[in-house]
Amino acid sequence: PAPIKEGVSKDEAEGLQKSLEEAGAEVELK
Repeated sequence: PAPIKEGVSKDEAEGLQKSLEEAGAEVELK
C-alpha cells in the first residue's frame, strides 16, 4: 500500500478514509 495523501487535516483524512473504504480500499490513518 502506498500513501495517497500526507499532511492533511484530521477532518479531511477521515472524509477521504470514508470515501476510499466505500470504494473497497483499506485505509490506515497514522
